[in-house]
Amino acid sequence: MDPKLHAAITALHDPAAWVHLSTIGRDGGPHVTPMMMGLTDTHLLFSLTGKQKVRNLERDPRACVAISRPVTMAHVIVWGTIEIRVDAAAQHLWEAMIERAFGPDGLGQRSRALSREGTMLGLLTPSRHRIYGLEPKP
Repeated sequence: MDPKLHAAITALHDPAAWVHLSTIGRDGGPHVTPMMMGLTDTHLLFSLTGKQKVRNLERDPRACVAISRPVTMAHVIVWGTIEIRVDAAAQHLWEAMIERAFGPDGLGQRSRALSREGTMLGLLTPSRHRIYGLEPKP
């Protein structure tokens, strides 16, 4: 991931806050949902529990996420593709994301095994982005 993008997301996003993730619906229109998001050095992470979003991503993996700061115009928009995973490595990433957002006790309350029938992990690989309102002042 572009280091400037990673730094902007880190500066802007609270791990327990919501972002807005858009996928492409069957009719080609956007399907936008508030989501929880995590971050690694290479991917944006999403806990996927809804069936519609998963069906959309299985049909077309392109997605867009808007990350914003309340009350200001500061935001980051990221376009890319999402891979859906439920393997052991994905489980580890999902648990780290939940623990970072809610602490060890929060993970204990939300603990679950990833599965195709339940919660899945979406890994967004960025292809382009826009950063607004986070640039240093001249």
